[in-house]
Amino acid sequence: MPKFLFSSSKFRSTCALAALAIGAVAPTISTGASAQESTSPFSFSANAAIVTEYRFRGLSLSNHDPAIQGGFDVSHESGFYIGTWGSSIESYAGSEFEMDIYGGYATEIEGLTFDVGLLAYTYPGSKGTYYLELYSSIGGTAGIVDWTLGAAYVWDQDNVGGTDNIYAYVDASVPLGDTPFSLSGHLAYEDGAFGNDKWDWNAGVAYAFEQFSLSVSYVDTNVSGIGKGAIVGMLSASF
Repeated sequence: MPKFLFSSSKFRSTCALAALAIGAVAPTISTGASAQESTSPFSFSANAAIVTEYRFRGLSLSNHDPAIQGGFDVSHESGFYIGTWGSSIESYAGSEFEMDIYGGYATEIEGLTFDVGLLAYTYPGSKGTYYLELYSSIGGTAGIVDWTLGAAYVWDQDNVGGTDNIYAYVDASVPLGDTPFSLSGHLAYEDGAFGNDKWDWNAGVAYAFEQFSLSVSYVDTNVSGIGKGAIVGMLSASF
């Protein structure tokens, strides 16, 4: 939800916890089960999660209460995709639900993954609250470490106070040997409409089993109140 929701000078972040899949985007798996489906140029995936609180860019958008989340995606073999994701939130301008709608293009070139797209943040039941954000990222593997560098940009729009915002981050994850456990970390900087020299970070551990994932992380920011440090847990499923 818009960072100005909590006060015009300080503001938010995967979804969610970008590095740990705690929040905005949970891991997804294509549903192509039959031979007929496997020949289709389209693939479909869905995800659902329960979190102890909804943290977006380090800040709690559920007032430190649990939240229910989920979404689905449609992707084409060309690399183009569209999707939507939603979460329960603390009451905001008459809405208690965030629904994000996005579309973009992802591809892999010489071992590097590139992703670029446009995301709309909406809050059904409210007025004058939606806004648009451009995002891009590049990711790869160094040894056993998976890494991602990314940025998101909100240009000046009426619903964000007529100014812009930049959010830049780095994520990393590493498996713990041949076990289903992995460690993750995230560090990000934000400045503009939603944060003045704002930092957020998290670190934690995740356990994957079949299509499920259980994760626990410590999340913190240099913002007090909704950004105070906390342990956040998530149980997610992908389909």
